Amino acid sequence: MRLRSFRDLSKMNYPNDGNRSLMESIIVPEISSALNDLKYNNLKNYCIIGGLALSYYVKPRMTIDIDILFLDISDIPNELTNFKKHRKSAFQHNVTHVEVETLSPGFIDIPNDIAKKIIETSNIVDNFNIASPSGLVVSKLFRFSRQDQADIENLIIECDVDISDYNLSDKEIEKYERIIKEIPKNE
Repeated sequence: MRLRSFRDLSKMNYPNDGNRSLMESIIVPEISSALNDLKYNNLKNYCIIGGLALSYYVKPRMTIDIDILFLDISDIPNELTNFKKHRKSAFQHNVTHVEVETLSPGFIDIPNDIAKKIIETSNIVDNFNIASPSGLVVSKLFRFSRQDQADIENLIIECDVDISDYNLSDKEIEKYERIIKEIPKNE
């Protein structure tokens, strides 16, 4: 693996202006290694979500796994080259032991039509489907942990986010509007 120069690392201090690749957005080098091996698998109807996807768009944050949303449970592969089945919904990279979470809409309580929209609106980055900023916000509205709320705020501040096409319930729209109200006006 190539060592990063100080110039490369400076890209990590800011939101992505389009000049940072997915690989350059990764803080933990083991994630890069696992992601490199993941590309040899023929994944379908999926997109990367979670901390890794977030780190592509905004100032990267620490994440130690790869979260992949599949459209349907039947799209989740039974085997991944260079990975072993770690538990029912996860694989472990053979070399680095990085975990790859394989998620379906039912597993994370996201309606199928919304998961489909998240995947359809994903961006292809370094040959991977990465949830768009809007798709990431929508995915995080359902779990809505403190970290999710901070991530949503960060995405709203740094990216163009439009959740109007996602057919969200009033509950998720209220959560989103509450976060918007809490964002300081000077940002």
